[in-house]
Amino acid sequence: MSNTQKVEFPNFSWINISNPTEKDTRKLSEKYKFHPLDLADCLSLSHRSKIDVYPKYTFIVFLFPVYNSKTREIEATELNVFIGKDYLITIQQNHLKVFNDYFNLFRVSSDLRQKYRDRSPERLLYEALNKITLYIFPMIDHLSSDCDVIEKAIFSGKEKRVVSEILVIRRNITDFRRIMQVHKDVLKKLVYSLKQNTIFAMKKTDVYFESLIDYTKEIWGTLENLKERIEALQETNESQISFRLSDIMRILTVISVITFPITLIATVFGMNTIRSMPFIDNPLGFWYVVGLMVIMISGMLYIFKRKGWL
Repeated sequence: MSNTQKVEFPNFSWINISNPTEKDTRKLSEKYKFHPLDLADCLSLSHRSKIDVYPKYTFIVFLFPVYNSKTREIEATELNVFIGKDYLITIQQNHLKVFNDYFNLFRVSSDLRQKYRDRSPERLLYEALNKITLYIFPMIDHLSSDCDVIEKAIFSGKEKRVVSEILVIRRNITDFRRIMQVHKDVLKKLVYSLKQNTIFAMKKTDVYFESLIDYTKEIWGTLENLKERIEALQETNESQISFRLSDIMRILTVISVITFPITLIATVFGMNTIRSMPFIDNPLGFWYVVGLMVIMISGMLYIFKRKGWL
């Protein structure tokens, strides 16, 4: 169910639409004359962040990561932004709690709205994006902590138990990188368009958006390090498992090699050729055969030991 809320500032208005419907986009089209393709993007999840610049407004699609605690997946949620001279319109699926909380602060606090009486929509957009971006860092810290746990488990002999955990973390890091891949470029284009378009109050000397670009660079660099780390941990874990399997196979091979000749001896002496069988009339014949087996086993173990196979 859609929910449209509006906050009035002295110089502009902020409209926030949660769970948009076609009815909501039709109203926006009638009032603001937005491009139909931009409005269509608001009704479906985009696969990448992007920006479209027009003479009277700028349309931006931002993808942000959110953690689904039920499925343990990092998923993408979309924030669509229309920004013009005297309005800021945000459209989202109500998955960004930190963003909704920030909007509600302005909705209930007139004092907070008065602090923005001399500010512009682009400055408010910066503040909202800054809140969301800072919310991302704890998610990265959590992924780093997961890698620490995996590393300790691998070197404590629990490599088989963490196979699925490694795959979960690697999937989340991959999804995280996919979501954040083009954020820096979109922000750079946004800053350029806001400074070049005369309808916006942002000056060419303003640098407050630069901190967001620096944050995205830091996030991307950290994700690159996490990607390399989880890949190294996966390779280490597979090597540990392979080593243990090789050790087991070596032991089984030694047992098989030792068992084969004594099985052959037992088979030979079990043949039904009484007249030709040695030791058949000797009361100690059984023990002679057993002794022969022991000698062969001891000799083979000695050879294996000398070769370093044991």
